[in-house]
Amino acid sequence: MWFKNFLLYSKNEKLASVVWNMAGSIVSAFQSVVFLMILTRTVGLVQAGIFTIAYANANLFLNIGKYGMRCYQVSDVQEQYSFKEYAYSRGITVVAMLAVSFVYTGYAAVTNGYSSEKFWIIIWMCFYKAADAVEDVFCGNYQQKGRLDVASKVLVIRTGITVLVYAIGIVLLHNQLYALVIATIISYVLMIWLLHDIAFFFRGNKETMQIGQVIQLLKSCFPLFIGCFLSFYIGNAPKYAIDAQLSDEVQACYGFIAMPVFVIGMLNNFIFNPLLHKMAILWGKRNISEFMRKILLQVGIIVIITIVCIIGAWLIGIPVLSWLYHTNLAPYKTEMLIILAGGGFLGLSGMLNAMITVIRFQKSVAWGYSVVAVLAFLLSDSIVRMYGIMGAALMYTILMGGLSMCFGGMLIVGMYVKKYR
Repeated sequence: MWFKNFLLYSKNEKLASVVWNMAGSIVSAFQSVVFLMILTRTVGLVQAGIFTIAYANANLFLNIGKYGMRCYQVSDVQEQYSFKEYAYSRGITVVAMLAVSFVYTGYAAVTNGYSSEKFWIIIWMCFYKAADAVEDVFCGNYQQKGRLDVASKVLVIRTGITVLVYAIGIVLLHNQLYALVIATIISYVLMIWLLHDIAFFFRGNKETMQIGQVIQLLKSCFPLFIGCFLSFYIGNAPKYAIDAQLSDEVQACYGFIAMPVFVIGMLNNFIFNPLLHKMAILWGKRNISEFMRKILLQVGIIVIITIVCIIGAWLIGIPVLSWLYHTNLAPYKTEMLIILAGGGFLGLSGMLNAMITVIRFQKSVAWGYSVVAVLAFLLSDSIVRMYGIMGAALMYTILMGGLSMCFGGMLIVGMYVKKYR
């Protein structure tokens, strides 16, 4: 009972939402940092490279599981769809996520000559991340009701314990695959335990479940899914190109110098996530001036965060990363700074994408992602083959900058179109 009370009750819900969202962002952002630190010290650079591509693939397929629905669900303040309809649709997308991950990983194993171990590590990493997709629909419901603190507590506890189990497993077993299997099982057990007692505490006004509504929900969120999926593909296109053209060791080094990008996203989430529900309310009331003021404020915050991170990385980034990952990364300082600039564009494009969803102009998002994704698909392999990690860094930043420009234009057009409806 005491644990249920801990999850559900906070003296100051707004403050708790900010603090626990911050903790959740930190845990989510740094889990891969912890894994790579331990992998390089216990099982070597090759295994770290395998983890990097496995984690990238799993997060790519996670976009199928989540289906871009979290922002749509949170901003559904009028409860157009019931939680049961959100949950049923999530079951469909998670099954699709796992099916696609099996097919793609089998194809990549044949095409790129994966070992059996590498194949199964990628598959189990997809199972590991599928828990995030299942949990997300419950946490989206909590945030929809103004309780981001509850959603963040669940995330922090499950992810934190799972990371610890995975890390200990690698140290004791010296086998990445076995540690991942154990961590995945623990993750699902924790998820069921955490959600069981509070799942129905946030009952909405509508508790019906109509298949027609589920189909309509999936149709409405399809552009968001395409956008999220292509966004992640675009951001990781350099990693896929490295996987096809270079070695697992190079993949690991690229993953190391790209890690600070998550700091920008994490700091941005500290400020932006607690505002999302309020932004939906402002738009619902057509308070355009305040809505725009908060968007411009967030843009300014992203710019400042990016500049501070670049300066910090220029001063101490390489020594810190080299120590963390037990690898000499001095030759890649310029590439790291270029990637960080791309990280700023990533944070900006993510924020603009969320605002486009809030104003319900999300159908336009898929077009912007599609254009940039085609460029990534056509150019990444050749650029990485010719210029190595420098080519990957430049490609990442150019692609993220292109997305930001597309979404900025779409948001302006969408606000003009939707303002009078």
